[in-house]
Amino acid sequence: MVDQNPSGAAAKRPRFTLLDVFGWLAIGLDHCKPIRVSLLVLAFATVVICNVDQASELFLIAIWADPSSARYVSLLATSAIAGLAIWYTAHNAYRLIYPRWPALQDPRAAPLRKWIPRILGTLVPLLVLFGYWVTLQGTIHATCMTVAQCHRRDLRITGLLVEAAAMFMLFIGWRWLPRTWRSPHAMVSSSESITVLGMVPLSIFLATLILNVLMTVLVVIQPRQFDGVGSLAVLLITGSFFCMSGGFLCMLADRRGIPLLSLLMLMAVSLHALHLNDNHRVRQYPSMTTHQRPAPPPADHRPDFDTYAKAWLQSRCIPQHACPVIMVSSEGGGLRSAVWTAMVLSRFTALIDQALPPSGGEPRFERYFFAGSGVSGGSLGLAAYVAALQFAPATGDAAQLRTERMLNHDFLAPLVANAWFVDFTQRWLPGALFDDRGRALTRAWEQAAEEQGVNAFAQPFSSLYEHADGSVNVDVPALFLNSTTVGQGWRFVQDPFRPFAESPWTTAYDGSRWLDPRIPLSEVVLNSARFTYLSPAGTLQTAVAQNAPSPAGFQLVDGGYFENSGTTTLREIIHRLRSIAAQQGQPLQIIVLHISNDPSLYDFVDAHDPAQPLPLYSANCARVPRPTERTNYGEATAPLVALLDTREARGEYARAQLLSSLHIHAADPDDGDVLWHLRLCPGNYPLPLGWTISPPVFDEMHRQLEQNYPLAAMTDWLGQRLRNATQP
Repeated sequence: MVDQNPSGAAAKRPRFTLLDVFGWLAIGLDHCKPIRVSLLVLAFATVVICNVDQASELFLIAIWADPSSARYVSLLATSAIAGLAIWYTAHNAYRLIYPRWPALQDPRAAPLRKWIPRILGTLVPLLVLFGYWVTLQGTIHATCMTVAQCHRRDLRITGLLVEAAAMFMLFIGWRWLPRTWRSPHAMVSSSESITVLGMVPLSIFLATLILNVLMTVLVVIQPRQFDGVGSLAVLLITGSFFCMSGGFLCMLADRRGIPLLSLLMLMAVSLHALHLNDNHRVRQYPSMTTHQRPAPPPADHRPDFDTYAKAWLQSRCIPQHACPVIMVSSEGGGLRSAVWTAMVLSRFTALIDQALPPSGGEPRFERYFFAGSGVSGGSLGLAAYVAALQFAPATGDAAQLRTERMLNHDFLAPLVANAWFVDFTQRWLPGALFDDRGRALTRAWEQAAEEQGVNAFAQPFSSLYEHADGSVNVDVPALFLNSTTVGQGWRFVQDPFRPFAESPWTTAYDGSRWLDPRIPLSEVVLNSARFTYLSPAGTLQTAVAQNAPSPAGFQLVDGGYFENSGTTTLREIIHRLRSIAAQQGQPLQIIVLHISNDPSLYDFVDAHDPAQPLPLYSANCARVPRPTERTNYGEATAPLVALLDTREARGEYARAQLLSSLHIHAADPDDGDVLWHLRLCPGNYPLPLGWTISPPVFDEMHRQLEQNYPLAAMTDWLGQRLRNATQP
């Protein structure tokens, strides 16, 4: 029979109204609340993947470049653990009834309670692949370099996909597990104790809490235990504990209507505002921790800079002859900057050594290297090079091998482990109890150096410049490492000398007035490399310095906040040395090696007036054009963009000022001052910014140094100048 009223069925069909939309919205929001810790972890990871360039290398290392199968197995294992933690926590959270969120019990939401845990758990290995894909979108040459590398990449991508599929099938078929290992699916009444979840789930959650505490203790004792695991695996481990421990504690609190996360946030903000848990103090001497106040400093026996400079000139220069003085400025850029700086200086040291006559002689590169000014990672590179030269054999080849082995470590893993296990715990505890993540980083530097027989990082900075009898040691180049003060925004210049009688710095603090004479080299480097959030701002507490027009304490952050080139400080060092040399009637030829590492940096050498006969060298690579910035920012974002851009502008201004301050010899340009810009260029492999880099990055830097610079011509020119300095 034909239906005579087809519209009747449609009329009886329920209509989807605006109330239904709000109803489903309430259901969705309520379902997010019991699993909010896991959702926050996944959301944070997604934001970091999409917006933080420093995270890119982690995915390239894990999928593309790392030859270690053990670290890849660690990645697979920790991805599986994190996925299981998210799934298991969400599954059990949905079994409970929470009086504050009645929409959770809506019968229509049963599919959500079933599928949300499965989807979230499966997302973890897929998120690793997503991070790799996002990284490739910003990679210049998004292809592998060798057949073996392509094969390894394809296998690792396949492994993560297979793991995701296997985990999804496990989550669907988890009922296949033995009955004692699985929990019922029925929801628990709000009147029942949480113990009705079952002994197995409760035992797993309690064991996780205990293991979390034990892991925190392990990180406090020895954070470098995670060095061989990989930073990405460490992040997955911390995410697993966040989801399991945090999720379980939230279950307990939510059942009683306690807003646990809000209370913890309020407690952390209150303790921070009252300065009751500041464990970020600058270590003033090797035995000091970052959670204790410093003891009064001893008598200051550090050498005087003017004494050092005069002794240096007398031991190397011949009166009335232009004395070559090598000055180095090294820009910030994390481990990329440190490796490039040490590689460049070690290579020139080796080439000059090879150019010496068989009988040897005095004109060695490091002998005429007078001073270096570093920022952030550049400070680490300068310190590693100088420290490596103190141990035999002190040749360029040995120094390069020693520094590369010293810096070829995953320094990010112990830092991240401390940040999420120790520093995160410290935020909720009154009183400073533990060393912070900055100390984990300096300890990693010290241990990496000690493995190469270099103990200078753990020793007082000034001890490099003193002989056993107390006399000044002029065989070590003077290091000036730049930090920035928070309250004033000034440079904080750290050096191994006693305070200047009259400060040579403009709009800057003489760090020696506030730093203990025993401050270790690693802490000085950290003060220069307190990168945004990754390393905490350091609280420098000390007695008010005599005749010092400033407060008794500072907060120190990365030197790149003021300007990232290090050339402002170098120019003032040059000015000071010229004044001392002029008093002795000693002419100088300043040879500046400016080492930058950002492939996108606009080359300031290009802006030099070609009519001025100043000898210049820069990279033989495609020039990076000056970027064309958009000018239509809104009124809300324009001030923030301008504040951030001024940092780059100050660096560009400082480089131009250094270039203009060098002297030109009218009769013979080769006898005047010289500037060599040793920079990195866009190349065959991405050069990341961070505290961990992979073997292909080292290879790419080696390739650029050998191919982009006329090293033979540069070495011949420099070697001739150094030989002339020794001839009457």
